[in-house]
Amino acid sequence: MSWSYSGDPGSSPLDLSRFLIRDTDSADQLLQNEELQFLIDTWGDAYEAARNAAMTLAAKFTRQSVQSKSVGDLSISESFAGRANEYRELAQAIADMRMRLFPPTPWVARGNLQPTEKRKSLDQTDFRLGEFDNKRY
Repeated sequence: MSWSYSGDPGSSPLDLSRFLIRDTDSADQLLQNEELQFLIDTWGDAYEAARNAAMTLAAKFTRQSVQSKSVGDLSISESFAGRANEYRELAQAIADMRMRLFPPTPWVARGNLQPTEKRKSLDQTDFRLGEFDNKRY
């Protein structure tokens, strides 16, 4: 397993995903290259991969919710609940950012713009007379 970050998010989808989830500090590595690359390959988009990585990190920190260690009179406890919430909010922020950068584009199939009489077959029509007659289920 390896970890790398070039410092240039524009150089690769891996670096962009790492930049978006704020995993740029080599002293505090959150996800390995192979894990991020798996998400990029699965979702096909650095933004979607980063959103899913943030949700994965939120689940990781939720699972670790409170850790405490004590030695003699000294005790140290660390809560990860706040960090889990940060990554949930980050996942939503990344989704919003992606929507602003790549808004959905509505489209209509060209064949559906023709009147029903001019379509090639009745199977292409949206509605048919008697469509719900003789319902078997």
